[in-house]
Amino acid sequence: MHEAPSRHFDIAIIGGGFAGVYCAQQVLKRLRGQSMRVGIIASENHMVFQPMLPEVVGGSLSPQHVVNPIRMICEAADVLKGEVTSLDLESRVLTLDGGRFTPNVTVTFDHLMLAPGAGVDLSRIPGMSEHAYLMRTVGDAMKLRAAIISRMEEANLITKHQQRKEMLSFVVVGGGYSGVETAGQIQDLIAGVLRYYDNIRADEPSVTLVHSGERLLGMLGPGLGDYTRRCLEKMGVNLIFNKRVRAVTARTVQLNDESTIVSNLVVCTVGNAPHPILQALGARGAVPLERGKVIVESTGQVKGVDKVWAAGDCAAFPKADGGLCPETAQFAMRQGALIGDNIAATLKKKPLKAFKFTGLGELATIGHRKAVAMVMGLRFSGLLAWFMWRSIYLMKLPGLDRKLRVMAEWTFEVFFPRDINLLTPSFSSPLGEMHLEKGDSLFRSGEPAQSLYAVKKGCVEITDANGQIVKSAVAGEHFGERALLGDGIWRFDATAKESTELVAIDGDTFKTLVKSIGSLDSLFRSTAQQYHLPEEIQKTVSAMPEATRQAIAADVMTRSVASLTAEQTVQDAVAEFQAHPHSTYPVTEDGKVIGLLRRSIAYDWLKNHGLTCRDLLKTLPLTTPFCVRADMPVPELVQTLMRTGVSKAVVVDAENRLLGMVTVFDLLKGSPPPA
Repeated sequence: MHEAPSRHFDIAIIGGGFAGVYCAQQVLKRLRGQSMRVGIIASENHMVFQPMLPEVVGGSLSPQHVVNPIRMICEAADVLKGEVTSLDLESRVLTLDGGRFTPNVTVTFDHLMLAPGAGVDLSRIPGMSEHAYLMRTVGDAMKLRAAIISRMEEANLITKHQQRKEMLSFVVVGGGYSGVETAGQIQDLIAGVLRYYDNIRADEPSVTLVHSGERLLGMLGPGLGDYTRRCLEKMGVNLIFNKRVRAVTARTVQLNDESTIVSNLVVCTVGNAPHPILQALGARGAVPLERGKVIVESTGQVKGVDKVWAAGDCAAFPKADGGLCPETAQFAMRQGALIGDNIAATLKKKPLKAFKFTGLGELATIGHRKAVAMVMGLRFSGLLAWFMWRSIYLMKLPGLDRKLRVMAEWTFEVFFPRDINLLTPSFSSPLGEMHLEKGDSLFRSGEPAQSLYAVKKGCVEITDANGQIVKSAVAGEHFGERALLGDGIWRFDATAKESTELVAIDGDTFKTLVKSIGSLDSLFRSTAQQYHLPEEIQKTVSAMPEATRQAIAADVMTRSVASLTAEQTVQDAVAEFQAHPHSTYPVTEDGKVIGLLRRSIAYDWLKNHGLTCRDLLKTLPLTTPFCVRADMPVPELVQTLMRTGVSKAVVVDAENRLLGMVTVFDLLKGSPPPA
């Protein structure tokens, strides 16, 4: 076990987007020369230049050119990559999950800047979260571009016209900046590469944009919104207004007017939701929320909370000329910088500044050398707006090296065709199969647990620190649930006893399933009980009276046991159920135990399997009994019961004849039962 690491920051910043990075840069600049520790906590180690993600989809830019390593643009800050799992503003401490191989990190702080951005919630539209592609990260953009090229490659193999049309039907949901730009880039990409696919006709690919409003890019006014519509339509994009997506399946998009679009690829650019950390804080009353956003003063301070600040998509930030700031990069950058100034001012006991920025304008690219812009109240469109879009965003890119790389790539794009290489990003599968030879180690005690394992063939021995076998998992059995439901660390060793084939279920997938399906959660928590450490077993044994610890199974068993014989009828069993109500009854044949009859199974067969009261018990499915010898010492018996996960055992003699039954309760209650 590793000791949980910890950090302390004078200023902790949650979020590595525009607001978080610009806050760090500004506060480091203002406090240069002072011994102040500034920490940036982000889920990725880079800042994504979000406005350029659609260009990655369209192949105009390489993915690495729209990201900047946070460590390089905030060199004096301490960057921690991980997910914040808990945040306590009163104690001024947060917990950070850094990954599978790292213990949770505890971070304490004086000032806290909240800029985690917005979350995503697609759960209200059935099928959207399962089938749709998002446009949030570079990975999303890479995955989407690979999917588009993959559809082109697949369609090129299909001989039927209608099937190709369905394969090449792309739907983008949302008429904001991201939706419009993504639809335009997909259409551009298809138009640019179509000539390389001999079997695909020009009328077969289609891009459809579904928007719930009356006009695209409503924030730019009716003139530019209408111009955007005309440009997209001229490019060949199908536009659907005033309709919402009701459901998504693997092959269809269903709208709220009962119409259906056949599509094999859906892109969702809507679904913003409050960040989970902020939701948790709001639910506790730790911060004030308005529609899921943190309410802040014009200085960036969270209203009513000392030394806590917020900016960017997660904040309801007041605009100088009224209303709230829009969720755009130009506002997030300036909000972050202002908070950096104000944190420094607070530390120097100087007055704070209010947010004065009202916006320079809005820009959106809508395809190849076309854009719309509203800058300083003036509206631009077409080639001039496209040139302005590229020039302005080029200047906003952090770092000279990124500016030069992007400028070079844009220049090459003018003279050379788009890249159609299918570089599919590799993503971990939630299921994986593996083969072990005899003696191969699967995991060791103290290592991080990553999967639940099911045995398809062979046997895996799970042993404790003393080398004793905890479980021999054979075909049809599983193991690993205790670690995944606990602290995520293996407490045992697992080694293949023979040639073995396993199926590994990813830990995150396993946790999602058990959280969603109550019966699975109960099942796995029950089976997890059999994986007891030696010290846990010893603790149970030590809690017993001395006389019990020195006894054997025959001394502590219940001798008067309600049992049945295989030749008795179901009617006889029902009478026994009523006379001596228990959950299970040993069934004997010629005095030897052949199985256990569960009362619930008997009733189930009577109701659902055509069983009659005259049928014999041996026709019922009997449960295999767990039998122990009468001379088994109690400490060994305790270990056996705990590690097999059974609550009771049948005590038999050398010839397997029934002598009695023993339960964990019998062992703990203090004195042996009377003969």
